[in-house]
Amino acid sequence: MSNNDNKRVRVRIAPSPTGDPHVGTAYIGLFNYVFAKHNGGDFLLRIEDTDRTRFSKDSEQQIFDAMKWLGLNYDEGPDVGGDRGPYRQSERFEIYKEYAEKLVEKGEAYYCFCTPERLQKLRERQTAMKQAPGYDGHCRNLSKEEVEAKLAAGEPYTIRLKMPYEGETIVNDGLRGEIRFENSKIDDQVLLKSDGFPTYHLANIVDDHLMGITHVIRAEEWISSTPKHIQLYKAFGWDEPKWYHMPLLRNADKTKISKRKNPVSLNYYQEEGYLKEGILNFLALMGWSFGENKEIFTIEEMIENFSFDKISLGGPVFDLVKLGWVNNHHMRLKDLDELTKLAIPYFVKAGYYANENLSDDEFAKLRRIVEISREGAHTLKELPEISSIYFEDEFELPVVEEGMNKKARKSVEKLRNSLETEVGKKSIELFVEKINALNEEISEEEAKEILHGLQDELGEGPAAVLMPLRAVVTGKARGADLYTVIAIIGKERTLKRVQNTLEKIK
Repeated sequence: MSNNDNKRVRVRIAPSPTGDPHVGTAYIGLFNYVFAKHNGGDFLLRIEDTDRTRFSKDSEQQIFDAMKWLGLNYDEGPDVGGDRGPYRQSERFEIYKEYAEKLVEKGEAYYCFCTPERLQKLRERQTAMKQAPGYDGHCRNLSKEEVEAKLAAGEPYTIRLKMPYEGETIVNDGLRGEIRFENSKIDDQVLLKSDGFPTYHLANIVDDHLMGITHVIRAEEWISSTPKHIQLYKAFGWDEPKWYHMPLLRNADKTKISKRKNPVSLNYYQEEGYLKEGILNFLALMGWSFGENKEIFTIEEMIENFSFDKISLGGPVFDLVKLGWVNNHHMRLKDLDELTKLAIPYFVKAGYYANENLSDDEFAKLRRIVEISREGAHTLKELPEISSIYFEDEFELPVVEEGMNKKARKSVEKLRNSLETEVGKKSIELFVEKINALNEEISEEEAKEILHGLQDELGEGPAAVLMPLRAVVTGKARGADLYTVIAIIGKERTLKRVQNTLEKIK
């Protein structure tokens, strides 16, 4: 059992730098971060880079960048320092060897000289006999003299933990209660490999102990490894941390989330224009309930209200539709100036601006565009797509196409027919006259007065007057208020659009 109740909370995540930063790292990182901040504790980042064949320096940097983008700022880590470093496992190899040998000295571990060939034959025999694969303890009881002779002869070796043969190992999981494992079904795990590299099990436990980790919050896939970790704590004579195994993120078919069925790279979500607030809120919902049917909240609210009692163990489905819904809420809640600044690169990429250095006037207009378009956008990337009406002066009126549903067909016919009516033609004629009489800069209020005045002057309702005007100014049957579009694009572009459209339908 743990004696960490009165210690300062210290938690960690320990990703491997072997590819793009994974959304699962953010998910587990979020819960570690929130738990630490809720309790006034420390959140650490440790890099598990013992697999040097797959290690990528660029991947490591991307992990740092992704965590900082999300605002999951760690108190200690390779790039920020701390009192318990080094925070890269590759810089701690001598420590692992020292502790593995300490276990041998205590009689809790032993040198294993079994060759890969012998282990392969053992596995084949166990498979043929339909036995569970596992080490058979062949070197467990070698005499001291036999061990010394083999070491003196330079025989390659690993170091294995002596698992108890009898009884059970009980995992006291903070989310799942007691989970019992029969010791007889757990083999003597390798702690130190023949190349001197530690296994995950040894490095993980030594690091967690030396770094003062009080609570281990990780994915449920590690449950089966936990009895080995508990036995390692016992072998060293150390207090074990408290264990919390979070439910895995899953695809719609309940399989573990994978890049074959869902984007799993945090880089993807950042490039697509999801807000960090939206991503964190969504990931929180994957394993936790705020309560009171509240689904939209900030990380600060989560920290204040956090409790493990609110964790749901059902397999959370990573639903991109739900993510878009959550992100849309945060786009609407975000400070408009800040959201506009975040959106600028996406408008530049769409070709609507030459670069990101907008003039004050350009920024003010884009701010208004973003204010309108964010209502229906799920990501920053969608903003320019939704906002094309303000930037593209050349457009074609929609036409009835084969396979078009009845509602869409009716809308297109209504739009085109409005241009053929006497009211429609008169509306356009008077509209051009009134716009021509204005200065280049048109306010929304001025444009609104013109449109309302036309209805009064012609004695017609909004549909009859505004539909043809919407057709010649935007090419669409519906969308943002027409007076807003006119005010944003200005007098010259408004008149040019009208002229171009009329020429096309002659």
